[in-house]
Amino acid sequence: MSVILPIAITILRCEEKYLFLRRNNPPYEGLLSLVGGKINPGEHVVDAAVREIMEETDAPSVENYSYRGMVSERLLGENAELLRHFLIFVGHAEIETFSPNHREGELALFTVDEIRRRRDEFLPSDWYMFNAFRDPGGCGLYEAEIVHNNGTYTLNYYRESCH
Repeated sequence: MSVILPIAITILRCEEKYLFLRRNNPPYEGLLSLVGGKINPGEHVVDAAVREIMEETDAPSVENYSYRGMVSERLLGENAELLRHFLIFVGHAEIETFSPNHREGELALFTVDEIRRRRDEFLPSDWYMFNAFRDPGGCGLYEAEIVHNNGTYTLNYYRESCH
């Protein structure tokens, strides 16, 4: 049985582009993802988001952080067993500079057009989160389910949960 893991991730603007991390480690190894990570016990979401941004990018500061919404994401194995359940708090912020290499992976900037064209290189749910939360407004609450099978990650669904 998987425990629910709270995660803070951020859509990061830098130099009029968006910053993504090509992940070195499982889950989602080899895929491009938004910057972020686990929320520590007792840590508030915004504090965790800013800490993760600074740890993963070496940015000296984080500007204009805004909370955009949440995604409940389940990661299933090939036999439909629950591997992980993430509660992902998504924000948006800006940084002026970053270091491209980090122990978690390599960071790179992309235009919106590049993100759309290279969709298959992105963690499927992060691609949808980027599109859902890049601009303020909208539902703010989503559900996603990904299946890990034979080294690939397939999105079963990504849907609004506002009723």
